[in-house]
Amino acid sequence: MSISTQNENKNLSTQIAQYILAQNEAVPNKSVYINFAKQLKRDKKVGQAKKLLEEGSKIYPLNLSIHTELMKIYVRQKSWKDVAKHLPRILVNIPRKTESTLTYKLYKYLISNRHYSEASEILELLVKVNPTNETLQYEYVQLAFASKNWPIAIQRVEELVQFLGEKVPASVLVDLSIAYQIVGEHEKAKSLFAECLTKYADELPELFVDGYRKVTLFDNGESRIEFYKFIEPTNTLFATFDSIDKTWERTPFAFNLLKKKRVDLVSLRRRTTKNYHQDISREEYYETVAKLADGYDKKVAYGTSLGGYSALYFGSTIDCNILALSPRNSAHPNHGTKMRVETIFQHELQHPYNPTITPTIIYDPKESIDSKYMKKVISKSYPNAKFIYFPYAGHRISIYLSQIGVLKDIVAKFMGEEEIPTYERALRSKSTEYHRILALHCAKTNKKNWALQLADESIRLSPTYDRPRVLKVELLRDLYRMDEAFEAAYEGLELFPKYTRLHLLLISLFEQENQYKEAFNAVDEALKVSKSPKLKEKREELLAKVEILATE
Repeated sequence: MSISTQNENKNLSTQIAQYILAQNEAVPNKSVYINFAKQLKRDKKVGQAKKLLEEGSKIYPLNLSIHTELMKIYVRQKSWKDVAKHLPRILVNIPRKTESTLTYKLYKYLISNRHYSEASEILELLVKVNPTNETLQYEYVQLAFASKNWPIAIQRVEELVQFLGEKVPASVLVDLSIAYQIVGEHEKAKSLFAECLTKYADELPELFVDGYRKVTLFDNGESRIEFYKFIEPTNTLFATFDSIDKTWERTPFAFNLLKKKRVDLVSLRRRTTKNYHQDISREEYYETVAKLADGYDKKVAYGTSLGGYSALYFGSTIDCNILALSPRNSAHPNHGTKMRVETIFQHELQHPYNPTITPTIIYDPKESIDSKYMKKVISKSYPNAKFIYFPYAGHRISIYLSQIGVLKDIVAKFMGEEEIPTYERALRSKSTEYHRILALHCAKTNKKNWALQLADESIRLSPTYDRPRVLKVELLRDLYRMDEAFEAAYEGLELFPKYTRLHLLLISLFEQENQYKEAFNAVDEALKVSKSPKLKEKREELLAKVEILATE
């Protein structure tokens, strides 16, 4: 969602909230139903809009505007029975409903869009109408957690405990113990959590999904910092940082590995893969995490690629050990990649000079961009860093280390503050990534036949990995083994029908053979499964060539 759209949503939802507050009634005006439903539809929440309008149609059965909006949705969904049911001539037979949920839905909507001030006022109105409602009392707590006002959250949880008396659910006390951690009251947090473990032993597994209770510590709409509290007491905190391909819709980086280590996690996440954390500063990260981190005996920051960069850039603000794999931010104007140039880089070009820490940095010295970044930036910023090299592992070094079977061992030894050993070179034969990267280096030195053998071995080791498939087609093309190149391209597309790069490669093969009509047809086939701008541009380019050929 763009900033302008967010502002528009905020203005409208704020106006709706202010209107309801001005009414000071439990049942909102009919126009509020219509306006809020339209907003939900713009947010592509048509199902919620429909339920809201259905509620409004029962409260205001004679209002044609509400039924018109409702019928628009029914028509769009081709729900003809519902259209007939809401025709004006039978509206008088619809019974009135005296209880409204619109105000509560609006309250939830305001929270989801981070309009906490308006949400607080709406909640006060709801509590005024239903002062003994336990759900609403609990919402006071959730609102404080959502707005990241931790002292107020603690105050409201304590008030809720008094309100509920003996009926305090496990979730309330667990969240209170977490809130104490966040503000740095660690003895209170440990004592209360121990009480929860004793008092609610049977209930806790339902509250801790995959063994964790998640609380969002920071959220600016693009970047989040999430805290994952393990179901058992632990003295170790892992600060993790997502890699380039992860968003907050997925589990955090190394989650499945680290949950076996029975540690707490604090994870820097992002909404989209185009986010390079330029929207969050080192100061914001420190202010969010520092008090929480102080309660642990052992703290580790861990990440790879963008996550490795973040482990150094953000993780170095707290007193922790750092394990960074191939650390680099692709949006860096001097050490990034061309495809990321649209991102405005707002971090410092050099990491702040820090001679007091000794991060462990693992990377491939043969990877030219990474190697340059280590020499020009990282080694100067962290003069006491320990560098460990894995030649021909490539930038995706965590994949390589996993393939040769040493990644878990490295993490375990790093956690135990043990020396990371020099692993046997023979292990490289297990890695599809090693063979692919070595093939690329051979290709650059015009050893194409060797490169092709390595690409084939990479495919044999991992038949469902797309990158060596592309490399094989390119090598066959360069060796002018065109029949085999076409065969390899089609074979790859059977496995990866939506892979734009493979489609473009197939099209280039046709162009190289001056088969422009076939190339044009291949573009049209590709556009059936991919809406890539590059494919659309290629279609326009080929269309012009085909038209010229037709006139000759």
